[in-house]
Amino acid sequence: MSYAKYNHQGYFGESFVRVLASAAGLIAGQQDVDHTGVDFSIDFPGIRGTVRFPKIEAQVKSWSSPKGTDLHWQYPMKVDHYNNIAGEGFAVSRYLFLIIVPSDVSQYAEADEDSMRLSHCGYWASLRDSPVLDRTEQRNVTVSVPKRNLLTVNGLRSLLGPVPAQRVSAS
Repeated sequence: MSYAKYNHQGYFGESFVRVLASAAGLIAGQQDVDHTGVDFSIDFPGIRGTVRFPKIEAQVKSWSSPKGTDLHWQYPMKVDHYNNIAGEGFAVSRYLFLIIVPSDVSQYAEADEDSMRLSHCGYWASLRDSPVLDRTEQRNVTVSVPKRNLLTVNGLRSLLGPVPAQRVSAS
């Protein structure tokens, strides 16, 4: 028995994040119950600058039919999911991780004796400065995810750095 396309795609997107976190020397953990709107807590196992054991939280979305401009992906999402990571007041910084995946699942990964390549890539966005929306007025919202916010090993580490990445301008 196989699982549905979007289950497969979502699982691959989450695995993509786990691989990056592992390569970055970080710890990616999931909550037992998905009730807070985040898929991962990503922790640094030590001290970064003056912060001990810094962490971030991430909501992971995978997308096989990306649309956008030269500078941004224009990702449509449900307002409920958006509100779980938008605005201020969180004890831990929250991010949207957008993983762009091939439409053909057979192209998710290639491996040989020298390397493993995961397709395609991931991006991050902070919605800290974005307003929380009234879900009775709208059900969906389009989020601009900067293409310059490539999710890499170093990029992921920088999100846990002494200068919070959400302070970086999105333009």
